[in-house]
Parts: sequence; structure tokens; C-alpha cells
Amino acid sequence: MSSGSAVNDRIVATLDALTRRPPELPWGVRELAEDIGLSRSTVHRTLHALTERDLATQTVNATYACGPRLRVLADRLHRSHPLLGQARPLAEELARACDATILLSLYDPVRTEGFVALSVIPDGPVRYRLDPGAVIPLHAGAAGRAMLAELGPDVLARLDLVAHTPDTVTDVAELERLLHQGREDGVTISIGQHVALAAGVAAPFHAAGLLGAISATRPRHETRRADLERFAPLVRETALKVGSLTAPPPRPTPEHGRATPTSPSPTEDGGSATVRIERLISALTASAPLPLGGRALARVLRGNPATAARLLDTALATGLATTHGEHAVAGPLLLHWAAALGPLHSITPIVFPTLRDLAQQTGETIGLAEYDPATRTARMTAVVPGSKPIHYDLPTGSDVPLAAGAAGKAILAFLPDDTLSDLPLVTYTERTPLHRTAIQKDLAQVRDRGWAVGDGERIPDGYGIAVPYFAQHTVAGSITATIPRHRADEIDVDAVRTRLFAAALSITQLLSV
Repeated sequence: MSSGSAVNDRIVATLDALTRRPPELPWGVRELAEDIGLSRSTVHRTLHALTERDLATQTVNATYACGPRLRVLADRLHRSHPLLGQARPLAEELARACDATILLSLYDPVRTEGFVALSVIPDGPVRYRLDPGAVIPLHAGAAGRAMLAELGPDVLARLDLVAHTPDTVTDVAELERLLHQGREDGVTISIGQHVALAAGVAAPFHAAGLLGAISATRPRHETRRADLERFAPLVRETALKVGSLTAPPPRPTPEHGRATPTSPSPTEDGGSATVRIERLISALTASAPLPLGGRALARVLRGNPATAARLLDTALATGLATTHGEHAVAGPLLLHWAAALGPLHSITPIVFPTLRDLAQQTGETIGLAEYDPATRTARMTAVVPGSKPIHYDLPTGSDVPLAAGAAGKAILAFLPDDTLSDLPLVTYTERTPLHRTAIQKDLAQVRDRGWAVGDGERIPDGYGIAVPYFAQHTVAGSITATIPRHRADEIDVDAVRTRLFAAALSITQLLSV
């Protein structure tokens, strides 16, 4: 193994450990070094490099947890990968039809195990539950055996046939018989073989270069074998639908919304091993597949062909990537990380330190507005109060009008031009702008200079300065400093604006893939 490949492997092993660790139990350096079998000095250097890229984060107790950048990349995979995003409605439909917990599980050939990638649990007082990211055995339980039936005897021979319950089948000959029956039937039924009080039925599928299974599981005491046999055709049909899913096409970029470039140009080479691994993961989380080698792969990964080839070798060997046709796509390890971390429902937790630092630097109240393109609305999702004796108090969770006030205008200026024409113009104060021509002129100025001002437009005694932040070259929200109007003439607007720009750029870099 070359030194470059060894470094890549160490980075992947460290990221894997950070991802599978519960966030409330961060790793100490010594503990992590023992877990992955490396020296403390090597692990410390690796963690320091990962922290610099926000792939890891250091706590106040000098322990380490999964970083915000890795959470963003996991969220991107939830949005782009068919088995995480598009499969959920199919699983929800099956859950309603069977009144059962539906799991989408995937096979990891590097570790010879399965894991839960997606879970849908219906309402009810007693339900079967396995969270996304949970590891499942291949020889016990419907989902595991459905995948094992597709793999053959060589994989069975490598398994440690642990008895999870008194009903777990550990006899090789009996397992082979059950696997043959599963292949014949197209479904696998398991009653109490993985979890003693659970009964389920599963069907395998192949999609996006991965082997997986769809399973429907219910409490054993209220489920007969006849129920599982009745669910079997529904489970098999859903597995067929999941197997036909493909990645969604990239979303078109709005007319406005181009962010300032935050990464090296495509021709730029070099960077540390950590930077190259981050670049690799970013490429794999996008919906476009990767070339398998040559100059085409080197261009995507912004390295020379030899470096790009080593990166791809690492990805394929660790399971970060897998081959699908003539391309490399996200592999089981990357899907496992995404499943364990889950999607981001709000960016507040990962950007709050930036907001807190900004409030400390300026002394003013800092608000984070997030824009929802599906509803074309914005909401104030986080507020950090100012430290000055008299500061403005903003409510969290309030709607942010797009055409009035600094926070909304900083977003609206970078949305398509026809957005304004569809907005209702509401009077909030006597200073609220209500003429679309004047608002359009104001928005053009915001685009030119990159920041917005609101002087009593939404809040009678509030003065705001806001800067937009972007994700995927599209405006995603804004950061606002809100000041009592009677103090507006006393503040250093240029200093506040400069700090807002720096914070917005930091968030844009964090969110952009």
C-alpha cells in the first residue's frame, strides 16, 4: 500500500468512527486511537486536519464529534440519492397498507453486514423500531436473509452465525434450505429470529449499484404467518419499484442566486489528503456519477490522474463508492453515514457557533432566516441576542416577509425576477414599501452591493442590515443584524457589514457541495 493510500484509509476510518458515535458521546483521542488501531499522535493529526475542514468538531472538553460539513454532505445525499429520498414515499405507502414498520436495508460487502438506510414507523402504541444506521445480521431476520439469499454460499461461509434469539437458525444446512426457499418465493419470512418479539417479511432489490431489501415488520404477538404471506406481494411489488428508481436530474439554477466562488477552480490541483477526501465525498453525494479513471476523473476531483486513481481505489476498497455500469457512485459506507446522520431539517444546529461569534463581535442581535423554495417563504429559525445594554429582541420561528425588511430583501434580491410579482405586499409599518417598481429598484441595488438595509419597514423601531448566504449556487437565506433605530446612527455600519459578509461566506462554504 502506498503512503498516500494509507493516509486516505486513516481519514476514512476516522470519519467512520466519528459518524457511528452518538453525538452525546464524543471521542477522546486515546479512546479513538484504540478503537481504530492507530497511534494517538496519528489520530490527533488526523482529527486536527478534519476539524480544519469542519468534517470533525472539537468540544470544550477536547473531545471530538462529527463535524457540520459531514452533516451537510449527508443531507445532500439524502436529497440526491434515490434510495434515501425517492424511496421514502414508497415505504410510507407500504407502511399504511401493511400497518407495519418498513425498513429499507442495504448490504455492505466490505464489512459483510447489512444496515438500515431508511425507516418508516406507523403510529401505534406498540411498534417495531430500528433506527437508520443500525446494523443488522445477514443470517437472522427477514431483511438480512433476503439479501443473503442473493449473495450465495461464499458469503454465508464468512458469517459468524450468532444466535440472537432462541429461534435464530444457526445450522448451515437449514440456512441454505431457507435461502433457497427465499430465492424460489421471491420473499423471506422471519418470525422471532432476529428480534424475539418481531415478525417480518422482506424482498430483495438491486439499485444504484447496491443490493438491498424492503421489509415489513410487526409485533409478533399480533401477527400471524398468514398476515406475513398476505403482505408478501405488496412487499415484493415495492421492492421492484425501489429497484427501478434513478437519481433525479439536477435542479436548474434560478436567474439570480449565483454565489461568490468558494472553492478552487476546476483546474486547480493539490490540497491536503483531507481536502482531497472531502472533494471525493462531495462528488459522490452529487447526483452525477463519477468516471472510473483517467483525465475525466482527475478533472472532477481536481487532481492529477495518479492522485485521482488512488482516491478512487480508496473509495472502492472502503465502500465509500461502488461501481454502477461504467461509473462510480455512492457506496454502502457513504449511505451508512448518511443514514446514521439523517437529513438536515434546519441548518441552525450547524451554523449556531457562527451566529454566536457574530453576536459577540458586533454586540447586536443576530438572526438567521432560512428560505424554503417549496413554499417560497422565509422563517427566522435562530436568534442570538445582542450583548449591548439596549439591544433588539427578535422572536424565533416568526415568518419573514420577503419584500419588507433587510432579512427578506437580502433573499428576494437573488430569487428569479417573477417572484416579486407573485408576492402579496402587506403593510407592517408606515415605512413598509408597497410600490413594486420602487422595490425592484431597491432589490437591484441589493444585488449590486450584496447586502440589504431595512429601516423600520417591518419592525417600527428596528434597523436591520442583512447579507444573503447560498447553497448549491442558490440563495438559501440571510443573516441579519437588528439594531434599535435610535442607535442606528451610532454603529459602525461598515464594520458590522464586513462581519456579516464573513459569516455569510463561511455558511455558504459550509453548505455548498
